[in-house]
Amino acid sequence: NIKESMTVIAVLGGSLGSDKINKTIRENIEFLISKNVFIIWQCGKSYYNDYKSFNSDKIFVTDFIEDIDSIYFTSDIIIARSGALTLSELAIVSKPSILIPFAHAAGDHQTKNADSLFQAGAARVLTEKHLNSKKFLHAVMSLVHNQKELDKMSRSSLKLGHPNATKKIVDHIIKEIE
Repeated sequence: NIKESMTVIAVLGGSLGSDKINKTIRENIEFLISKNVFIIWQCGKSYYNDYKSFNSDKIFVTDFIEDIDSIYFTSDIIIARSGALTLSELAIVSKPSILIPFAHAAGDHQTKNADSLFQAGAARVLTEKHLNSKKFLHAVMSLVHNQKELDKMSRSSLKLGHPNATKKIVDHIIKEIE
């Protein structure tokens, strides 16, 4: 029941959730929904009881998303961590994103992952350490109702996707062992 005129933002904090991302959404949720935004908020199992009361006609809060394909299809903007699987999915579905790398990931790999999408023009990146309402709202509002920029980011994201990567790797391995 999402109105077609609304910008849909999916917030994906991971299966366990992210305290920092969840708090940032909570602090800014009233402003966001006042801007004709629908929010799909996957807050994580650990935080669901804290945020389920936000469910409304403009906000869908859940602990976990089983059907991520539908969320990707429905969403205009994805706010997420920047693990390799998430970024490969975003590239395949060509979705603009705002990435918030997990600050304590081994070797800071999530920041490196996010930077690759940023450099390609497919994502905005906010560091968890410096995440605050002002920076968050600036990143989000620069995209909300800005179809030209969303389209540009989507095209950039699509260029990064490799939908046949698994087949190519398997073919290469088979070729090498023959």
